[in-house]
Amino acid sequence: MKTQILTTCFIFTIFLVFNFSGFSQIQIDTNVTTEQLVEKFTGPGIIAVDNITYQGVNQARGVFTNAESTNLGMNNGIFLCTGSGANIPGPNLASNTGTGNWIGGHPSLQAISTGITYDASVLEFDFIPINDTLRCKYSFGSEEYNEHVFSEYNDLCAMFLTGPDPMGGMYADKNIGIVPGTYNTSMAINNVNNGNWPPGVVPAGPCSYCWYYSDNTGGLTLEYDGFTTVLLAWTLVIPLEAYHIKIGIADVNGYGYDSGIFLEEQGLYFLGPAELTSYQFLMEHNPGLSFDVTGVIMGNDIYVEVPYGTDITNLVAGYEDKGAYVYVDEVLQSTGVTSNDFTDPVVYHLQGYEIADYTVYVDIVTDIWENIQPEVMVYPNPANEKVCFEFEVRCSKFDVMIDIDDVFGRKITSLFEYQNSNNVCKFYWDTKNVPSGIYFYNTNINGYPKSGKIVIQK
Repeated sequence: MKTQILTTCFIFTIFLVFNFSGFSQIQIDTNVTTEQLVEKFTGPGIIAVDNITYQGVNQARGVFTNAESTNLGMNNGIFLCTGSGANIPGPNLASNTGTGNWIGGHPSLQAISTGITYDASVLEFDFIPINDTLRCKYSFGSEEYNEHVFSEYNDLCAMFLTGPDPMGGMYADKNIGIVPGTYNTSMAINNVNNGNWPPGVVPAGPCSYCWYYSDNTGGLTLEYDGFTTVLLAWTLVIPLEAYHIKIGIADVNGYGYDSGIFLEEQGLYFLGPAELTSYQFLMEHNPGLSFDVTGVIMGNDIYVEVPYGTDITNLVAGYEDKGAYVYVDEVLQSTGVTSNDFTDPVVYHLQGYEIADYTVYVDIVTDIWENIQPEVMVYPNPANEKVCFEFEVRCSKFDVMIDIDDVFGRKITSLFEYQNSNNVCKFYWDTKNVPSGIYFYNTNINGYPKSGKIVIQK
């Protein structure tokens, strides 16, 4: 009978490993640079990041993706841990998972710890905010739960801020990663939990801020025995001043079980109005472009013209905003990184302290004469003081006709400067005294017409 029970337990364990391991969708990647970690973590309302450093071993920091099916409460982001990122994916089949990296602690973490810190993993960088409130979304998890609650193994994490205090003076390693609603209670095993209980038993108190605690006993998707809920750290800052942030985690009084801090993608943010202030397709992000293309923002519509032959099904946009999360079809966007298909108009949904939608219309500059007439390039567009009409052919100034109309169809009196060299014929339109707005051009060279749109911005 005992043999039968052991066999049944073994088969059940195998079932858990082969079935629930497939259920876990979280992906862990430690093959990233420290700069890539910061890029993924920083969100709206930050205009500059510098002086990036990391203390720890490479396996103790990285990115996580595809966590939708887990109980972590975040889909994507970065992590720092005291052991190895490889120990994060579930199911939770053990209560003592840990990897010793055999390194020391960190002075800032040591200053708020109840014991000696070890295996510290600390990310630091400078930044400049454009809005007045720092917010950061994160979660703290550990294998120290639940059997080491209220013991000396009180692993902890923290976020230290240094920079000008809007109320006067300076923040100096101010810990903003504290238990919500408290003045300075650090985020640690003994401070957020649901009591000390044996491995494999769902804890039932006594409670210490347990409304911020999510037990993972027998969890199917993650290994750590417990997590906090997704927490929001925040503090006031002075816009356009320089700050330094230090985010770290450490074991306390031993190298034992792993603990980790999870930081949501674009989870460090400073919300502002939902407004785009510029929009462009840059050559450095789009190898198919031969020059940078700038969009024209008119209200909540953005118009962009790209040259003939551009693949508009996979363009990466760069934009500037005043501090909002930017989505396309519920996909979080990163300026200069995320690509989209612009065959049809693309709607950008901005979520700041207000919401707004911007619609991007991309036109390919071409017409039915494209294959037979000399190529015509019109640049810069948008323009300020001068527009060049360039024809890749030798010509006289009598071979070319150029008409300019405003949006009401009225002819604009235009003076053109003519140049012709190296089989390139150029006409320069002086626009210093032309009001800002949209204008339409019609060219004709040796009987071949071409038309298009010019934007004048002052």
